[in-house]
Order: sequence, then C-alpha cells, then structure tokens
Amino acid sequence: MIKESIKTAPTIDEAKNAALLELGLTEMDEYQVEVLKTPQKKILGLFGGSPAEVKITVTLPDEPKPAKAKKQAPKAAKPEKQAKPSKKAENAVTDSKKEENEERAAVDYQQKKASLVKTDAYSKAAEYLKSIIASLGINESNIEVFADDDDILFEVSCEEDYGIVIGRRGETLDAIQYLVRMVANKDSEKFRRVSVNIGDYRQKRTAVLVSLAKKNASRAVRTGRSVTLEPMNPYERRIIHTAVHDIEGATSYSTGVDLDRRVVIASENAKQGGSYRSSRGDRQRRPRRESYVPKIDENREKKSDYSSASLYGKIEVKKNEE
Repeated sequence: MIKESIKTAPTIDEAKNAALLELGLTEMDEYQVEVLKTPQKKILGLFGGSPAEVKITVTLPDEPKPAKAKKQAPKAAKPEKQAKPSKKAENAVTDSKKEENEERAAVDYQQKKASLVKTDAYSKAAEYLKSIIASLGINESNIEVFADDDDILFEVSCEEDYGIVIGRRGETLDAIQYLVRMVANKDSEKFRRVSVNIGDYRQKRTAVLVSLAKKNASRAVRTGRSVTLEPMNPYERRIIHTAVHDIEGATSYSTGVDLDRRVVIASENAKQGGSYRSSRGDRQRRPRRESYVPKIDENREKKSDYSSASLYGKIEVKKNEE
C-alpha cells in the first residue's frame, strides 16, 4: 500500500516536515522525497515569488487477507524450525507500535484537556495569537481557550495548510507559544504554563518522541553505550525522561545549556568511554599522554662540567729519545 502527501511551504524543509507530519512519519523512517517545485524569492521582497512544493511517498505493507480454513484429517505435528520474521512482518510490527503510541498520546492529551475548563478570560492573548497566524498567511482560524489554576491551552483549528505555523520540528510553533505565554501572564499574579496546539501536532509529536525514547533506551541497555539526542525544549525533554523511566535498566539525564541542552539516554550499567550520538555534537577528547621523563642512574660516573675541560680529554705527545 502506497501513501503520499504533497505540501507547500516557504522552504523545502518546512514543506517536507509538514508532509511527514501528515503521514505520521519521522526522519528515521524510510520514505521517498520529490521536490515538485523549488521556492522563488520575491522581487525586491514585494512582487512575485512562489512557495516550495514537496511530495512524500511511503510504502506500507498490505493488510493480510484471512485465509479460508480447510478441513483436513488430524496429523501428528512435526517440530519445525522457527522462521525469521520477514521485513513485511517487521514493518507491520513497527506500524502497530506507532499506532499504539499515537493512540496513547491522544488519550493522554484528551485526559489533560478534559481536566481544563473552557474560558474567555484570556481573550487578549487569543487575539494576539490569531494576529500572528494571520500574518503567516492563514486568515481563517478558530481559537478555543481551556485553563485551570496551573495551565492554559490554546486550541487552534483551521482548514488551510498549517505547516508554516508549525515549522521545522515545531520550532515556529514553540516560538509562537513563548510569545503567547508572555502575553497571557502579563497582568497575572500567578504564572501559568501555556501550550499552543494546532492540528493535533502536540499529540503526534509526543508519539514520535515516545517512540524515539523507547528505541534508544532499548539500544542503550543492549549495547551498554549512551545515546545523545538532538537539542530539545523543556517540554520535549520531559516527555523523553518520562518514556525512558518505563524502560527497565535505562536512565536519562540532561546536559548542555540554553538552546544546546539535550537528553542523554544511557544504561544503568553503562561501559565507560563509549557513546553514540543521534545528531552532530562535540566529540569526546582523548586523554592527554603523560610527558616522557628520563630516568637518571645515581650510580653512574659523573662527568666534568668545567668549561676548561678538553673535548677529547688529555692528549699526551711522545718524544723520540735520542
């Protein structure tokens, strides 16, 4: 079974990420990318120009048809060798795990949303969020606000392509969420956590992060070597830590500062000196070698250090006796 998605965005990466998000894929999955149209810049920043258009194609295993049962005489069962699972079976297992993670993430999100109450108390922040979305080219959007004493959720829905609002790996959406958080807590006595969700992106991103955490945690336990993930925001790092906590024998911790802070997944009995990196990062420095210090033999005969000493020692001249 072949599935495909065609998306348009200002850049090729944004269009590609939007297509992957619609198909429920990650960059680690196998798929085919076709750039249908390259982006063109506007003349003088005002006239002309066109967005990029990308097509993602993925091949999924077909659902097996139930075979008809045939009546046969009972025969003695013979021991058979266990056959190795085929690639189609492995892909089917992977797809089922992805669906399970997505369903679990959707249930957790709905439970969190059910604990909140719909409110109009943050209308200024909602209008500010709507103006940002409109400036990105989406004029028709609907925003619902849910809140309690600790959290505020801005649920955005629109019929247009919202990949430009999400950006590469949600970077644009995270930046918008930061601005909305500042507006929502501007005149509030108590600081509240703010989350902005559009097109069920948060549920799908959570499912991808949970799958990534479990896969690398199992790898770390099996090999005994740590895995360093790409830099993430605090919300995504918390999802990784929670998922790794459920894997027996695996642990996780954060390293780095500011925008370069990332999660390291390791085994509780990790080997020293070995690590994998899932993204580019600084390589581990090799230990410096100790400088060579020559050994001095104290019983060795000392040579003269006088400047008047001859280079070749004393030379005696023999005279001929007459």
